[in-house]
Amino acid sequence: MSALLAENMYGKYSVPENLEHRPAVRLVTAGKVYEPKTISFMAKNAGDGDVIHAGTFFGDFLPGVSAGLASGRKVWAFEPNPNSFQNAAETCKLNKLENVEIQNHALSSRTGSILFRTHDENGNPMGGHSHFVDEMSEGVQEVSSIRLDDAVPFDRKVSVLQLDVEGHERDALMGARGIIDKWKPILILEDFERPRWIRRQFGHHGYRLVGRLHANRVFATSDIKLH
Repeated sequence: MSALLAENMYGKYSVPENLEHRPAVRLVTAGKVYEPKTISFMAKNAGDGDVIHAGTFFGDFLPGVSAGLASGRKVWAFEPNPNSFQNAAETCKLNKLENVEIQNHALSSRTGSILFRTHDENGNPMGGHSHFVDEMSEGVQEVSSIRLDDAVPFDRKVSVLQLDVEGHERDALMGARGIIDKWKPILILEDFERPRWIRRQFGHHGYRLVGRLHANRVFATSDIKLH
């Protein structure tokens, strides 16, 4: 694994090389924070519960969110891109994040495998812009997929469920229906433009669009007090 070492106010990071065009990489290597409002919101609103963080990339959210959790609580992190997963795992080691459990899986509505594009047509790594596809081709590989309901123990209270999964949010949420039905976590969904779908699927819990953080839409039930 070829990586750079970077640092900002939250900690140290194993940053993948050759991805300087990605906003998170550019900011973190300059000593800044990518999506500071999202990180702060997740930490402040975790309360007495766990956080699910999917689309971990090289782990740029992990030190900040981890530090904000209550004693005994966890970050359940997921990253399907094998190279990004290695960077994120190294970021955890650099910061000694004992309350983070990171898994090399894609989130979906079923446990099995899916096709995932990790490199473009020229063979360049796509990093956090890697995404799900329907057909095998150059730059695509088969990766493990898992339902959140199978990945996170059902007795773990989940307060925040954050997804940056490049258009695969609906499948990931369907695979978390049990968690959502039981714990009604705050949902933070990047570039998610289907609030009506949330109302159709989870409106019986009172979910509504309550705000935005950077490119994320935030959904919460009416009984949750946000910080």
